[in-house]
Amino acid sequence: MGLHHNSRVRRETLIDFFHDLASAGGEFLVHDDGFRTRTFSYADVGRAAHGFARRLDSAGVVRGDKVVFFSENRPEWIVAFWGCLLRGVVVVPIDYRSSPELLARVARIVSAKALLVGQDVPPIADTAGAPLWRLADLSWTDAVQPPIEPSVAIGRSDVAEIIFTSGATAEPKGVIITHANVLANIVPVEREVLKYRKWGRPLFPLRFLNLLPLSHLFGQAMATFIPPMLPGVVVFMRGYNPGEIVRQIKSRRVSVLVSVPKILDVLREQVGRMGVEAEPVEGSSHAFVRIAGRWWRHRHLHRAFGLKFWAFVAGAAPLDRELEAFWGDRGFAVIQGYGLTETAPIVTLNHPFGTRRGSVGKAIAGVEMKIAADGEILVRGENVTQGYFNADEETARAFEDGWFHTGDVGEIGPDGQLFIRGRKKEMIVTPEGLNVFPEDVERVLNRVPGVRDSAVVGISARSGGDERVHAVLVLDPGARPEEVVRLANPQLADPQKIRMAHAWPEPELPRTEGTRKLKRAALREWVKSGATPHLAAARTDRLHALVAKYA
Repeated sequence: MGLHHNSRVRRETLIDFFHDLASAGGEFLVHDDGFRTRTFSYADVGRAAHGFARRLDSAGVVRGDKVVFFSENRPEWIVAFWGCLLRGVVVVPIDYRSSPELLARVARIVSAKALLVGQDVPPIADTAGAPLWRLADLSWTDAVQPPIEPSVAIGRSDVAEIIFTSGATAEPKGVIITHANVLANIVPVEREVLKYRKWGRPLFPLRFLNLLPLSHLFGQAMATFIPPMLPGVVVFMRGYNPGEIVRQIKSRRVSVLVSVPKILDVLREQVGRMGVEAEPVEGSSHAFVRIAGRWWRHRHLHRAFGLKFWAFVAGAAPLDRELEAFWGDRGFAVIQGYGLTETAPIVTLNHPFGTRRGSVGKAIAGVEMKIAADGEILVRGENVTQGYFNADEETARAFEDGWFHTGDVGEIGPDGQLFIRGRKKEMIVTPEGLNVFPEDVERVLNRVPGVRDSAVVGISARSGGDERVHAVLVLDPGARPEEVVRLANPQLADPQKIRMAHAWPEPELPRTEGTRKLKRAALREWVKSGATPHLAAARTDRLHALVAKYA
């Protein structure tokens, strides 16, 4: 029998965690869809999950069957998730901003028995032969007391989810996640939370505004795994308007914002529009002292967000060091970690009161990590997936001697702190054999006046030849690529210097849905296909075709 560090708390499967969640007291989920606000307690979610499990039973959806989730963040997503696990049904989540074609494609791959859809999704013509259930129609009232569970035996090695990768490559890969994988992540976090929970009681309930998609494992962790440990309240809102985000944080007395790093960047711009800035101050070696001292200096900014708000949790994509410093210098805790879908998802995590600038923290308990000879980060532990769905060759390529190859390049400091350099496959190797990480060049480019966004790719002068640095830029009106290069190159080392810059003809660079990662493969093909620094807008049809190819 698997037990938590506290022998009174059983943690054999996620169902044990659910029983604790369902029996917790107080408010759990708040949903503001822009028209009305709905609030549900932990008990409400527990009862509704049992009711949904019975609906699956009645529909003949049995243990091991797959159900695809295609919905925006909403309380019914959480209910259906737990209802599926109670029944032994495998959850297959897809970001709701993905295309209906990808939905149908994945539904066929897994032979889905049902599609659960939200309200903010495009029309679905092709359901791959599966019935379509609308989450908005999920009942909160048909659960009886006491709850009656379907008689299904669930084990640690049972598959809980199959999560398909974000779509930066042409062929989606389904990552198999078991109950044991997720527990290996949340039990160490729970152990740390319990150490500090008594000190946080005067601040309870902690409220989390969760903008990470529930189709992402870290979004799930910060919605239905970590908040119940406190217990906390999770707020879902519609859209990503920065003014509305600030309003939600203040009016709902939110303590923690959970989002992709891009939201922190958007909020930085919003702060400038709010006119509540103050001059940044010098750093401190201790996070708590730094936060407390700077809170007072920037108290007007803190009042704008509400006095209960104190932390950003950034996940799903790399966080720029300057963006981290911006918020840290103003008295907010900025917490980030490192992980992948294949690691369910956490590998390392920064402690809220022990963060280090530029670091993604130390490996959580039970996770082993090392750096390969070529700089790649290798990971092993119970949190690591057993492989990819129906893809034995892909699985074999991802593992070597029991170590999972992350595809990321990094360094481990003397105290165990991990620093990410970039993606191995995106690293540019110059003719001199020197390595250039696109993120390092992009940080410089994004500081140049007139640059709204940038992406750096390596382009070979000949087939199979060594690469040179090319930049793709989203520019303000009047800004010129040549001038950007002139200002950026003196700040770059010789191997990093930009050989050519290209003006992207649309308002935003192509990124994956949900995690907002750059689609570098599409950008590289666009440059290679003949992009010029002054590309005409007439070529956007071809541009869209290239982006779609790598979607």
